[in-house]
Amino acid sequence: MAANPELKIVAPGRSRPAQLVSVPSANAAEQQRPAEGQPASGRRTPGRRMRPAVGLIAVVLFQLLFASVFLGVLHRPAVHHAPVAVVGSSPLANAVGRRAEGAIRLFHEPTAGAARAAVRAGSAYAALVAGRHGETLVIETAASPGTTSALTKGFTEAAVALKVPLQVRDLAPLPASDPTGSSAYFLIAGWVLGGYVGATVLSLTTGGMRSRSVRQAAARLGALGGYAVASGLTGALLFGPVLGVMSGFSTALAGVGILVVFAAAAATAGLQAALGMPGTLIAIIGFVVFGNSTAGQSIATPLLASPWNVIGVLLPPGAGLSSARSVIYLGGVNLTRPMSVLLTYAVAGTLLILASAAWRQRRAAVPAAPKAAA
Repeated sequence: MAANPELKIVAPGRSRPAQLVSVPSANAAEQQRPAEGQPASGRRTPGRRMRPAVGLIAVVLFQLLFASVFLGVLHRPAVHHAPVAVVGSSPLANAVGRRAEGAIRLFHEPTAGAARAAVRAGSAYAALVAGRHGETLVIETAASPGTTSALTKGFTEAAVALKVPLQVRDLAPLPASDPTGSSAYFLIAGWVLGGYVGATVLSLTTGGMRSRSVRQAAARLGALGGYAVASGLTGALLFGPVLGVMSGFSTALAGVGILVVFAAAAATAGLQAALGMPGTLIAIIGFVVFGNSTAGQSIATPLLASPWNVIGVLLPPGAGLSSARSVIYLGGVNLTRPMSVLLTYAVAGTLLILASAAWRQRRAAVPAAPKAAA
């Protein structure tokens, strides 16, 4: 409500009688004064009028980035330099090696047992064992369904053309409950999504993306840790007992989920603490645009064309998918590298949150020092 104007008596002149006029008070004049930085007419400045257009242009650019990365990686998936172990003299391996044009990389193993061990260890994506009555192709479908399918097709077509008998031995077939091997991919995608969305929701409901003190940052990290535990346990429960993708509840899969969610959440919260809202955008671009497209659903991440093979192995979606497939189908082998990637994101995000909070707390305490001295 505007303040009442003050009344003032105007002295009478020779040609007019005395009269009362209203003069605005100081408070009324203050309220009628336009805010600093705003035009007096109430019209929006050109910069404010351009904000919607700038925002929509940014969204269009994000769409183009999203589409170009996914199309560039997945529109025609193919293996690149896939290591294949060879035992004995194999005309089939020589023929495929000549036709593949860099798709496979042949290396020799002394025995069939050594070749199978190379496949189990992940140093080979297939093994070709030459025998007296034909050849045997050793694969692990669950390790990378798309890669295994491409290699099997190539060797089978070559065997038919050369009229060489070929048997296929699958060391890790996919179960009937997950014939395409895509269930683990969607589980990891959900966990990563939950990580950065959970961090954003927590920041918006606790007073902002930047903690004002180390104590507040520690409390936020504790909340993210509890959230990650709940997400990992419920995800593993959904994957096993509820939907029956795998038999029973897997504690190892729940552990992978906890680490995936906390790594994504801590990394997002760390970027938000350092950069504010742009940190959220960086997390989405890294985890969704680049991470999901290079996670290795169609072709194993290390076998993608450059630079996607380097980008994919360094992001949480690819590391999470490798870890999940390992504990679900492969008996927990080859977990060191992907788990190290996830731990790196978790630790780096945690340190960034705490460092940002400590800097803000110390900065806020500096102006208070002279007042305390006085």
